[in-house]
Amino acid sequence: MVWVAYERAIFTTELHRIGNVITGIIAPHAKRAPSDEWVRLVLEQLGGVKATLEVLTRMQR
Repeated sequence: MVWVAYERAIFTTELHRIGNVITGIIAPHAKRAPSDEWVRLVLEQLGGVKATLEVLTRMQR
């Protein structure tokens, strides 16, 4: 049980970090260069990571 609580805490921390990267760095880049293939790929991949972390932090055991 302690492991699960620790893991959820880590996932929550990483979720906030990824959210901050998307909001503070990637989104402004995407807004400025919407046709940039690199930024589109990064948004898609980080969006997937963010969704996974959200599920992991909310899962009930």
